[in-house]
Amino acid sequence: MKERIAAASVVFALALFLPARQGNTAALPEAADPVASLVRTLEVGKPVSHGSLTVVPVYSRRAAARSGFVTLEEAIKTGAVEITEVDGGRVPQVKISNLSKSVLFLMAGEILTGCRQDRILAQDVLLGPGTKNLIVPVYCVEQGRWTAQSAAFTSKESLGTYKLRARAAEKAPAAQSRIWEEVEAQNRALGVTSGSSAYQAAYDQEDNRKAIGVVEKRIKDGLRLDEGVVGAVIGLGKRVVSVDIFTDAQLFYKQWPKILKSSALASLHEKPGGNLSQREAAEFLRSFAGRDYGRKPALDLGYELESGGGEAMVKALVYREAVVHLSGFPQEPERLKVGDAPEQRMPVIRGGGRTSR
Repeated sequence: MKERIAAASVVFALALFLPARQGNTAALPEAADPVASLVRTLEVGKPVSHGSLTVVPVYSRRAAARSGFVTLEEAIKTGAVEITEVDGGRVPQVKISNLSKSVLFLMAGEILTGCRQDRILAQDVLLGPGTKNLIVPVYCVEQGRWTAQSAAFTSKESLGTYKLRARAAEKAPAAQSRIWEEVEAQNRALGVTSGSSAYQAAYDQEDNRKAIGVVEKRIKDGLRLDEGVVGAVIGLGKRVVSVDIFTDAQLFYKQWPKILKSSALASLHEKPGGNLSQREAAEFLRSFAGRDYGRKPALDLGYELESGGGEAMVKALVYREAVVHLSGFPQEPERLKVGDAPEQRMPVIRGGGRTSR
């Protein structure tokens, strides 16, 4: 209890930063604006830093029942999921079946290993019980291989770095080539040699494993996660590089090791000066509540909200009017090239009302 009180004593309530809604449009009911509804409940905790990497825990003031969603690793270990190539192999797609009676949650950015080449999931997927042969978009993160290593994909519990995840989230025409460029640049910077140009090789190299382990330990030693923590804001230097908020603490705890590991990897070769502050993290999160979001059906259960432009690319997977996973990445100017903008002609949820295009 004392640890929880100590954490609460240093939080910035996001409500203090949220601007009042203005204009003639009446505010949406909370269920109609799930991102704003979620953000109003959040508080950011005391930052913990090691080198250029900063982790800011995010708390929820709203008690939420455990979702009970099964994660990728849990599903693979229990045989609850089958992930295979499509028709012998298509680079931008894989096929996923839920063989269980549970709802499966697969997070955008998770790495699938094996089959003809390693892939990165392009978007969140909430897979209903018994869903079979769902076609899911992916990107290749192993450019130099197209030979089968296994009949089905597995996982090494890896997540793409924030740069790979941001590229995948864009779903832009040039995203695949830029993901290959990011993998190549990272491996080169870290002195990683891979005959197949595999992203996973950066994690597998012994020196990197040890260095990542040091970063993970330092962050874990300083970070006190309790049952109220539902997400984290990650900073490199003085800027936010990623945000991940989940529907409940249990789901966050399951995904947190991957998020920390990928953030530690990014920090090995990105070493800007300074560290992200608590207030800067809160202000970045605050901006999510006032944005316009395009809405479209999810791949299986729920629907997706997406907002590009401005300071960040923000996405939310919503199920039964609750946000399952909210993610955000800084929008870098060089990403906004002609032809790279995400789909625009979708129903739109505005910050203060709903319209359609």
